[in-house]
Amino acid sequence: MGRLDRYIFSTAAVAFVGVVVVLAGMIWATQALRQLDLVTSQGQTIIAFVAITSLTMPTLVLVIAPAALFIATAYTLMKLNGDSEIVVMAAAGMSHWRLLRPLTLLAVLVSLFCALLAIQVVPASLATFREQVTKVRADVVSFVAQPGRFVNLSQGLVFHVRERAANGVMRGIFINDAREKEISTYLADRGQIIDNDAGIFLVLENGSIHRRGGDDDKKKSSNSSVVEFQRYAFDLSSLAPDSKGQDIKPVERPIAYVLNPPASDMYVRFFPGRYREELHKRLSAGLYPFAFFAIAACALARPRTTRQSRGAALTAIIPAMGLVQIGNFAIAGQLKTQVAAVVLIYALPIVTIIICALILQGIIRISPPQALTNLAESIRQRFARRAAASS
Repeated sequence: MGRLDRYIFSTAAVAFVGVVVVLAGMIWATQALRQLDLVTSQGQTIIAFVAITSLTMPTLVLVIAPAALFIATAYTLMKLNGDSEIVVMAAAGMSHWRLLRPLTLLAVLVSLFCALLAIQVVPASLATFREQVTKVRADVVSFVAQPGRFVNLSQGLVFHVRERAANGVMRGIFINDAREKEISTYLADRGQIIDNDAGIFLVLENGSIHRRGGDDDKKKSSNSSVVEFQRYAFDLSSLAPDSKGQDIKPVERPIAYVLNPPASDMYVRFFPGRYREELHKRLSAGLYPFAFFAIAACALARPRTTRQSRGAALTAIIPAMGLVQIGNFAIAGQLKTQVAAVVLIYALPIVTIIICALILQGIIRISPPQALTNLAESIRQRFARRAAASS
């Protein structure tokens, strides 16, 4: 790669990375707020919160990367034209295909990167995200042991601990269990959570149990009792959610599973088109970044003088990119029910690339209506005269 190629490639690559980082960071910040209860109610640290929510970043990058490549390509070509560099290159005998060589390399790399994300990385990250969130919500120790707070473990069960030492020993324990008709209140000087094969237990020491039974206040007062104990095991196993049999979506499955799902899978039995949709969405994901690159390149790669505005071309290619993206979403939505949509999900980006190549070669010529061109030129001249008069 020569110096000129490195210059064009680095300009576009820096723009691409910058757009991806900024957009992905903004969207991640809004999405991460949905999991804020990991810190506020589940007792997790901010490091665990960031680590878990960052697992959604590959999905965000996969969605943003095609548009980011389009923006980076348009920015680079407009910058080169604005500095009259494309005109100089054309005057030196360089064709627009030669100019696009480093940008094409970047588009190929981005397309391969998106294909890797869609086929391998995104399913693995989503599966890990689900497992981590389930593990956090099943972490009874962190949920229960929040000093100074009254925590509602479930309907009718309230837990409070005065303090918790670094070794896990809790002091000043209060438990009010109103899940049954007989209300039980547990008071203990200290306690510790033990997790073993038999289950999860809170072992209380040096305390008492106050029980009140009956349906009305008179019966409750007459049937009340106090039992003191030196050691008592309170069962917490029912509070930990069971992850067995949890629904695993096709988007979380590895590619080998999606290619050949077993007949016992729930989606195969009741939603047979879901795996077909997931498979072809993954396999076609690498084509759309290159299609977006082709749209920007066909409109902006040809040399233009400073008197030839590129605003009209840029205004035209943005709706074109939007139409391709909308078409992708529409076709992907039909993959579950229509087998014919399988061909369309691949044909849309391939046909877009071919048409853009023909336009760039000059075989197909697309120009705006003359009336629209005259209107845009008159508006431009009017603003130019006003700017000159004000200066």
